[in-house]
Amino acid sequence: MKVLVVDDNQLIVDDYLDEVSKIAPDAECIGTSRASEVEGLFRENLFDVVLMDIDMPEINGIELAAKLLEIKPNTNIIYITGHEQFALESFSTNPSTFLVKPINTERLRNAFEHLRYPVSKITDESIANEYAGDNLIGRRIAKYRTERNMTREQLAAQLGVTVSTISRWENGKRIPDIVTFLKLAQVLTVEPGDLMY
Repeated sequence: MKVLVVDDNQLIVDDYLDEVSKIAPDAECIGTSRASEVEGLFRENLFDVVLMDIDMPEINGIELAAKLLEIKPNTNIIYITGHEQFALESFSTNPSTFLVKPINTERLRNAFEHLRYPVSKITDESIANEYAGDNLIGRRIAKYRTERNMTREQLAAQLGVTVSTISRWENGKRIPDIVTFLKLAQVLTVEPGDLMY
């Protein structure tokens, strides 16, 4: 989850970043007190959630949110303001939540638990790291090697490679070439496809 915090007071930005880190420890969080930076940061990161102040000197937060929603319509806008009178106007942008300052961790946690557009904890990067080629093959090599009670040293000796090569394969940093891959399947007594799926 990517979170942007926008408030014209840097101390408040820092406080909210700290709160978000408690609520969503795996979230990627950026904060700014300069409204002029927001659009550029947003285009670069395409945030999932934006905590937005409304009454700011450079621009009204509702107008700024509308600009962000043109870029990414399913952005979760959470307004955090000291001015209740903005509530009705804010709903023109279909926010996830409208919170009146001061807020506490529980109110913010509740806002994150009830996002208008739920954010999956599964990211493209985590899919790539967990399931894509190198890492998947590496985990399979380690699994079958362990099941056969083989050490890395024994497997390396049978394949004619170094122990560090086996380690790099199992850690997903490298994959064996096709000839070695077929030999590896033979040594581990599995079908080549078993090492891939």
